[in-house]
Amino acid sequence: MEGETVPEARRAASKATRIALGIFVSGTLVLGTVLFLVSQGLIKFHPKQQYCLTSECIEAAAGILSKINQSVDPCENFYRFACDGWIYNHPIPEDMSNYGVYPWLRHNVDLKLKALLEKPISKRRDSEAVQKAKTLYTSCMNENKIEKADVKPLLSILRHSPFRWPVLESNIGPEGLWSERKFSLVQALATLRGQYSNSVFIRLYVAADDKISNRYILKLDQASLSLASREDYLENTTEAKSYRDAFLQFMVDTAVLLGANASRAESDMKSVLKLEVKIAEIMIPYENRTIEVMYNKMNISELSAMIPQFDWLGYIKKVIDTRLYPELKDIGPSENVIVRVPQYFKDLFRILENERKKTLANYLVWRMVYSRLFNLSRRFQYRWLEFSRV
Repeated sequence: MEGETVPEARRAASKATRIALGIFVSGTLVLGTVLFLVSQGLIKFHPKQQYCLTSECIEAAAGILSKINQSVDPCENFYRFACDGWIYNHPIPEDMSNYGVYPWLRHNVDLKLKALLEKPISKRRDSEAVQKAKTLYTSCMNENKIEKADVKPLLSILRHSPFRWPVLESNIGPEGLWSERKFSLVQALATLRGQYSNSVFIRLYVAADDKISNRYILKLDQASLSLASREDYLENTTEAKSYRDAFLQFMVDTAVLLGANASRAESDMKSVLKLEVKIAEIMIPYENRTIEVMYNKMNISELSAMIPQFDWLGYIKKVIDTRLYPELKDIGPSENVIVRVPQYFKDLFRILENERKKTLANYLVWRMVYSRLFNLSRRFQYRWLEFSRV
């Protein structure tokens, strides 16, 4: 019988097993060596690079390239490398004292918003909020209608309490005549803040507690003035005085444009400016407004005891929109507030107590009128532009 004997077959099988085992051990050693070298960074794999070629990626890359100067070595002059392109392609506009990425970005966002708002209203596609925004934008851009309306929209406000303007007397009709007996400081301040977003004398808002960041709390702070800086009222340089004189004339001219007698407007607006200077004098300067100094937590009852001349609870109830803050619906004297500037409020109500109600009313309505000038016809806007160039 031909074929291998049993011992020979066993020797062949044993040899094959040894070869297979050798290959396995060798492969394991090679694989282990490669893994070790990779882990030590001695061997690096370079997978095929993937590039983003969407329009957004291309636009972003082009934007970066337009801002840098590739001819400059960043190790030699990183500022020129990173900024030369931006400086070359974006000169400071003539109507601005400085320019940077954020104003440029704001302008580009405005252009995109403008394009969106100018699209026709689609009741199927646009939400109610978007429809209202487009309607508002369209009304603001309708210059012919604005010119035709002229002062009528503002005069309709000035004929109703609490915005009857003493300086106008009865020049806009008997319904516009101001009454000292009916004047309420709380009502006027609350209406200014609640309906017209004008914070005058008092800035009331809801924000995170500075020491318990996961809780929100009412905060009371000093409000802004008509002019941008309190120093505009306090500096005694020739330039500052000329600026205040120009501001006074601007107030007088605005009142006259709305129907006031010129001599009456000059007298009343002088009193208004004097009041605002007094407010500027008691405001806490920026350098003294530290977190620790301004963290004065107390309840409304304690605030009312500290400054009893003002109905704090009544004011807060009138201003706070309980649709936004339902937890404040049943607000009472025990509600905590942070009074950021206690001394300012003490001084403020000392000043207001000794001021004529007519001057207070003239000032409050002036602040509302001032904030609405940009919604009026060209003659009001041109007068503001004339003042802004001083």
